[in-house]
Amino acid sequence: MKQGQYANDWFKLDNAAKIFPAISTKKETNTFRVQIEMTETVDKDLLQLAVDSVLERYPMFKVRLKSGLFWNYLDHNELPFYVQPLTHHVCGNLNPKDHNGYLFQIYYRDKMIALEMFHSLADGSGAFAFIKTMLYEYLLLKGYRVTPDNMVLTRDSLPSKAEYEDSNLTYYDPNNHKHVHEDRAFLIKGTPIADGNIGLISGTLSAKEVLELARSHNSTITEYIATLMMYTIYITHIQYREHLKENQKPVKIFVPVNLRKHFPSGSLRNFTNFIKSGMVMNRSDITFDEILEETKRQFAYGMQEKELIRKMSENVSFEKNIFLRMTPYFLKKFVLKIGYKKMGLLLNTLSFSNLGRIDFPESMQPYIDRISCAVYSGRYNTVNIGVSSYKDVFTITFTRSIVETTIEREFFRHFSSKGMKVTIESNYVEEY
Repeated sequence: MKQGQYANDWFKLDNAAKIFPAISTKKETNTFRVQIEMTETVDKDLLQLAVDSVLERYPMFKVRLKSGLFWNYLDHNELPFYVQPLTHHVCGNLNPKDHNGYLFQIYYRDKMIALEMFHSLADGSGAFAFIKTMLYEYLLLKGYRVTPDNMVLTRDSLPSKAEYEDSNLTYYDPNNHKHVHEDRAFLIKGTPIADGNIGLISGTLSAKEVLELARSHNSTITEYIATLMMYTIYITHIQYREHLKENQKPVKIFVPVNLRKHFPSGSLRNFTNFIKSGMVMNRSDITFDEILEETKRQFAYGMQEKELIRKMSENVSFEKNIFLRMTPYFLKKFVLKIGYKKMGLLLNTLSFSNLGRIDFPESMQPYIDRISCAVYSGRYNTVNIGVSSYKDVFTITFTRSIVETTIEREFFRHFSSKGMKVTIESNYVEEY
């Protein structure tokens, strides 16, 4: 492969990415954030130099969204990229006019560096690959002796063909794409936050203590937190009111799954599917342990290779439908918007993204203090959570599009009641 072979290419959107331009609005932004707290105040000039130096290494990120006759596509972007000061806004709409057309943005404030990205560009794995390269270059520019240790794609390495692969097309099975009907989910309602802002509340705990708590219930951290979210929603919004029609809809937690852990893929694009835990809360005596057992059963089923392929193949077969392929994009948009609302937003109570443990080369670790992640919240999925851990720092971040914080308070109280120290932070969006 020659240096810069892909530098001026245009790219098709991957299978998972194609729907987002059609359905995204100012309220349903489909963006996510990864936030890094450094041990020193960020030098914005060196940060800008670092981003400039590594962007050429990621030509699939040095793009802008363009409209085609049948689908949107990603075209090479020659305009400059500028890092920007971090404000109180979280996972907002990445207006192309404000960002020179780029589908991601880098922010800084004090010791903080944040990346926000539109999901049509990549998922969390692709975003973290870029972040690691950027931070590595930033620390070199600061004069620190850091090494990649086979954990960082350095800017002088060559992009591989595997990084551009749409792995959904590689691993789908045309004979295993059956659609499974789902009932509409219970939705968390409240008072919308003014001006379309998003509230953020983040809690930090000991990763070791969270792991021990989950293991004491013979569960994984993901199973435990998904269960706790369902139980918290139950006791704050449904219990003793389960007879109401709206409250008889199932509480359903949508959990993205990194398919790279199940299928060999080096793609930096979207390669994520999902599993769900769901339960109708139609009694007043439902216990945490009862929900946990059901969650473990549903997760075990959803994580089967055959089921992961079925969900992947369902999405790919939809894209390959001859009638949809031949429909002009301006008509596709209407179909996709209606379909996503009925078959996506209304089928989930909230999204729970667990990035898991984040590792950096040992030489970089003294300069990185904490990592967190957040996903947007919108009109229907008004509360979402993002989870990540770094060293012994376990961070759970709630985003919400409503004023009420009853769920967050009850959720973190669960850990405090078990003697665990919880440190809470907020963007205090109500004060703006």
